[in-house]
This record gives sequence, structure tokens and C-alpha cells, in this order.
Amino acid sequence: MNILIVGGSSDIGLNLAKYLKDNNYNVIATYNEHEFNISGITSLKCNLLEEKDIEKTIKYVNDKYGRIDVLINMAAIYYDDEFLNLTKEELMNAFEVNLVGAFLMCQAYERNTKNGMVINIGSTDGIDTYNEYNIIYSMTKAALINMTKSISMTSQNRIYCLCPNWIDSDSTKKTDKTYLLNELKRINQSRLITKEEFNETINNIINNKNIETGSIIKLDVKEDELWIEKI
Repeated sequence: MNILIVGGSSDIGLNLAKYLKDNNYNVIATYNEHEFNISGITSLKCNLLEEKDIEKTIKYVNDKYGRIDVLINMAAIYYDDEFLNLTKEELMNAFEVNLVGAFLMCQAYERNTKNGMVINIGSTDGIDTYNEYNIIYSMTKAALINMTKSISMTSQNRIYCLCPNWIDSDSTKKTDKTYLLNELKRINQSRLITKEEFNETINNIINNKNIETGSIIKLDVKEDELWIEKI
């Protein structure tokens, strides 16, 4: 099975790519600025701001491997700041990467694949855990959720949006500890989601043909236990 991870150069993306490779999937992962070299994983440069790069990436993988069985859209950027400090440039950049890039990837995939699968990586911030500093990020993730629902109504492929809460990632570790603890308490998340839990959830989605297309899957932690809810 061939899996294309778009935006796979983050620590979460690379960890997922390694996990899937170790579970005998053929993994192709894209990067923009942060090139990586991992044995057994094909890396491709793709700038989501360039539509031709998106088309080129889908064509390359299809030509080389015959088919993309699963497309995982997980590229994302964010600008955390107060409402009045945010700029139009930041707003547009975030929408270009987090939403438009995923939209165009879904389009290119749809033109080339039937009976495949798309997993868009959203966030609970697009549902109910947003705050006064992540306005732009939560806007893009809310839009991604609605895009997933809309596309699924006519798509030839199964399409899902996985929305995790705080994950134990490099970016989370850089967050001010007091702020993070206060946020976890505010949204009732008892601990961080581990990368292993995130990876296993992705794998379960890939292998479960009974999940209704268009499903929004919320990934959270309640009372120290992983909480998976279809909404």
C-alpha cells in the first residue's frame, strides 16, 4: 500500500512516516524547506503555494508506484498572537498552506484515484478548543473540517478529518509550561497525546473500512485515557 504524507518533515510527520514504514507500507513524504533523508522513505520537495508542484507531486508518485492508496494532508503553519496584532499576510499564508494546499491536493488526488482514501489532519481547535491567541489556526482547521464534509459528498474516495488535541510534539515542548498547563486544564485534557497514539489512530483509520466517509474524528485524552470520538 502506497501512502503519501503531505507536510511530512515535522517531528510528528517523520515519526508517522517511520511508523508506517515499519508497518510495511510504502511511504512517500513531502517537505518544503526542511529536507530529510530516512532509509526506506521517499522524500519529495513540494511547495504547497505552487499549484504546479502539487500536480507534479501527485503525477510523480502515480507514475512511479502506480497508485496512491492513502493521501494524508498534514502540512500546517500557525501564527499565535492577539487579534489586533495579526496581519493580512499571516492570515493569507496560513489559509494558503493549511486549507488551499489541502484543497488542491484533494483535487489532484480525486482526478487520479478511485477507491482510495484521504485523511486530512485537522485539530480540536477547529471544533471547541480554540483560544484568543490561535485565531487564524483555528479558522483554517474549522474550514478544513467543513471542506472534508463537503468533498466527501461526491468523492470517489473515502475522506476523513482527524482532529487531535495537544500532541507531545517539538512545538508543544517549546510552549511556555505554565501556559500549556493552564490550557490543558481549561480544555480538560489530562495529558498530552503521544505520537504513538496518533500513529496508531491513523493506522486504525486506514484499516477500518466501516468508518463512514466524511467522518470527523476527534482525538483527545480524558482521565489519562485516549478518547476517540466521531462527530
